[in-house]
Amino acid sequence: MAELANWIETFITAKVRQDRESFRFRDPIVGFAAADDPLYSQLDERIGTPQCHPRSMLPTARTVVVYFLPFSLEIIRAIQSQKVIVPEWSEQYTAANDLLSRISASLSGALRQKGIAVAAGPPTNNYDPIALTACWAHKAAAVIAGIGTFGLHHLIITPAGTAGRLNSLVMDAAVPLTRRPAHSYCLFESQGKCKICVEKCPSGALTVSGFDRFRCNAYLDGKNVHDLQQGCSMCSSGPCAARIPPGLSGERLAVPLSSTDHAQEDLHEPFHRPRP
Repeated sequence: MAELANWIETFITAKVRQDRESFRFRDPIVGFAAADDPLYSQLDERIGTPQCHPRSMLPTARTVVVYFLPFSLEIIRAIQSQKVIVPEWSEQYTAANDLLSRISASLSGALRQKGIAVAAGPPTNNYDPIALTACWAHKAAAVIAGIGTFGLHHLIITPAGTAGRLNSLVMDAAVPLTRRPAHSYCLFESQGKCKICVEKCPSGALTVSGFDRFRCNAYLDGKNVHDLQQGCSMCSSGPCAARIPPGLSGERLAVPLSSTDHAQEDLHEPFHRPRP
């Protein structure tokens, strides 16, 4: 089982390093969660909209594989220097989604050649354009797979920061599971210290009380000058952009987790509040 997990991590890392756009990214972070983790059954309530269970995507699913593609330090410096949607961010966002799609297709094909069944979705544009919600939430899957924790900005903070993109797939092979963080990587959630993402939000959609996805989307529709321009970088440009913020460690739970351990585990609250 460990051999397959190592193979998957090596496969994804090689695809990133060998890609023509590799200069845009740092090495990926890969996490593994049990398909029967009890948190998946709680997502409808925690997120507030109906969510797909791994076994509704693949009835024989045993593991969820999640991978985070961190953006380069150069792009992070660019978004931290301005309070506008910079062209570099749009280019990065588009390039990341393209690379993640190609990695998913290649990894799925390679796993199937090993006799492993796989189900995967796209890294983006998999949401209802009216409700602005997705059935399969890559961010929630990332938290369950131990890649990181939610921040006040409703993004994932990983050991490589929050500026990056996610993708995931489910497979019917078992591998050792990733240990989840022992505490939040968010300065506000952990210590009540930081609200930089709220202060920098140009639309007012992000507050300490929550996130208004409709207000955010309306701002983006008005700000972006063409359909290929993607996203706003402001909530990704704080002290957690490229790493776990200073003063917070990357300590993880001391005991390797199995699906049984998850059911008995005394976790820190990984979602903190309902997240879209």
